Amino acid sequence: MVEIIPAILVKDAAEFSKKIALVAPYVSRVQIDIMDGKFVPNETLAPEKFPTIPAKLEVEYHLMVEKPLDYMKRIARKGAIYEIHLESLTGAGGRGGKSKKSAGEVEKGLANLQAEAKKLNSKLAFVLSPDTPVEEIVPYLSQVEFVLIMTVYPGFSGQKYLHTMEEKMRKLRKMGAVVEVDGGLDMGTVKTAARAGATLIGVASGIFAKPDIGKAIAELKKDAESG
Repeated sequence: MVEIIPAILVKDAAEFSKKIALVAPYVSRVQIDIMDGKFVPNETLAPEKFPTIPAKLEVEYHLMVEKPLDYMKRIARKGAIYEIHLESLTGAGGRGGKSKKSAGEVEKGLANLQAEAKKLNSKLAFVLSPDTPVEEIVPYLSQVEFVLIMTVYPGFSGQKYLHTMEEKMRKLRKMGAVVEVDGGLDMGTVKTAARAGATLIGVASGIFAKPDIGKAIAELKKDAESG
């Protein structure tokens, strides 16, 4: 089964509440995109200003930030899924040309994230940006719930879907990993992503730009499952 997950990228509390209210009747899970203006060239609403999210909704927090552990502590929602960019852990991502961290530093960073997730009774997932080879995630697959493959470059909504990322999806599925995708998904691309092995599909403008939210979600799910 394929699950369509509304992706919410906002800069103010009113829009946050509006988008949650629009999709809550039709889904059991949402993704909240969080950006710090450092890891990616965009900044979203601060966690301290998030309106209340209905308890019935499972929440993914997609942390496009340099210091994911700090954001986990600031959000502190129990029972959530915290999606961590592998690049923020290894030092390969961000905008400052930072040097890569040693294997020991990466292991320590992951251990700290796992400890915080355990404290929050939550789960961890890893995210791969388009330029990160899938092989870099292999040593950590057993330590996360799933892998989110970015099918656009992180930072802005409304970008064009990168079909070349489907090879990453196929590789991960062969390894037995659960695969989520995010970026540029709409009718047609949800189908090809699902065919490549994605079972969790994050959609932003493909839902929120449509006049009938419930119909859009249902049609996207049907299209994905036809793949």
